[in-house]
Amino acid sequence: MLERILVLGIVLIAITILQRKFKTVKVTTKLQLPDNIKLENTSLPTVLYFWTEQCVQCKTSQRPVLNNLKKENNNFNLVDVNAIDQKDMTSLFNIRTVPSTIIFSSDRKSRFVNSGFANEAELSTQLNSVLRT
Repeated sequence: MLERILVLGIVLIAITILQRKFKTVKVTTKLQLPDNIKLENTSLPTVLYFWTEQCVQCKTSQRPVLNNLKKENNNFNLVDVNAIDQKDMTSLFNIRTVPSTIIFSSDRKSRFVNSGFANEAELSTQLNSVLRT
């Protein structure tokens, strides 16, 4: 009995580690932020935020996190992308779930992709990493 519980615990820990590893991806192939996206300040990084009207987590979790980050430091551009209305952007960046966020450096190259909810600490760390480079 104890062995089964131990094995179950190890499996659950492994699943958690794998989920975290594959949830946030540091981008190795840089995608370019399209020129037709207008930015408030071109010298700052940009967060593309993919959402839909039907996505409860987008409204109740991801949007408040992004609003709070923007309010606290305002050191990035925030661009909302409705994944249904803007299918060209959704397919360009291969978005498969909402909410999703992509962080671009000031040179308009992608640096991080978050599929699913990204908490404030994750996004802040990623933005700070982009600002340092």
